[in-house]
Formats: sequence, structure tokens, C-alpha cells
Amino acid sequence: MTETRPRKRQPDLTQQKLLEMAGELVNEMGVAALTLEAVAKRAGVSKGGLLHHFPSKAALLAAMVEDLSGRFFDGVATRAAADPDPHGRSARAYVRTAADEAVSDQQRWGALSAAFLSDPMLLDGWRARLAGLRTLDQGESADPIGALVARLAADGLWFADVCRLHAIDGDTRRLVVERLLSMTKSDAGEPRR
Repeated sequence: MTETRPRKRQPDLTQQKLLEMAGELVNEMGVAALTLEAVAKRAGVSKGGLLHHFPSKAALLAAMVEDLSGRFFDGVATRAAADPDPHGRSARAYVRTAADEAVSDQQRWGALSAAFLSDPMLLDGWRARLAGLRTLDQGESADPIGALVARLAADGLWFADVCRLHAIDGDTRRLVVERLLSMTKSDAGEPRR
């Protein structure tokens, strides 16, 4: 006689899978095509299982945005902590993360962009994190405006990559990123307070 055991539940893995599938759907077909049924089917869970984690489409979309935003800003924080030069390190970390993420996972970042465009209130958390980074720039950078310009340009590069707006070869892209990084460095020594 064969003994069958119930599958061990892994709610964190299930939740992450649901968020990934939601991101895929949003990137492929837009936010309007995101339905709880479609996400559940793609993730291989019941609609009830999805509702256990996310009680509504709005909750699922907000969680997807928070997950993606958290990953991005965790990457920025990790890079900043590893940068031995404290002058402008947060801005450099932002530029590097934005440049790398857009290339490594355009699908994920396309989904984030689509979500932001569908519901501008979803941008509130992103804006709050950016405000925190700009505060860091005030203490870290002799030129906080240069740091801001580098961040804004990195956002533009990220958006251009996600939307495939420019056909930029690898060498040119590297030079663009290097130029942005140079804007975060200071020859003046101590940061302006």
C-alpha cells in the first residue's frame, strides 16, 4: 500500500510565485489583463489559494510593486554599503543598480512601469525611498545636484532600456554609465553639508 502524505505548505514560496506570475502577466498584457484567475492559473494555485495571500487585485498589484521596489532599493543599499568611497556612494549605487537591473530583467521592470502608469498612487513608496536617498546625497556629496542629475539620467536609461527606445551597443552603454558615475564623484574632498 502506498502512503500519501499531504504536501508541505510553503506560503512564502507560493506568495513569491504569485507575485512573479502577476509581474509576467502585467508585462505581457498590461495591468488591465491582470485578473486573479489568470494569476492563479499561471502560478498553478487555486483562486482561493491566491485570495489567501492577496484579497483583491489591488492588493496583489500593490504587493507586486512593493516586492519589486524592495528588491531594487535593497540592491542600492547593498551596493552603497560595499562602496569604499563614502562621497556620493548612494548616488553611484543607484546608477549602477538602475543600469544593471534594466538589462538583467526587463520583464520585471516593464511590469513595474506598467503598474506605476496604471495607478500613480503606487508610486508613493518609490517616492519616499527616493526622498531618503536624496537626503543621503546632501551628506555624502559635494555636489547634490550632480548626484540628482545622475539619478535622473539613470532613470531615463532604465526607462529607455525597458521600452527598448534606443539601440545602444554595449560599449556606448558602458560609457554612458561611466559618465553618470563620474557625476557622483567629487574632487572637492569633503561633502557639502
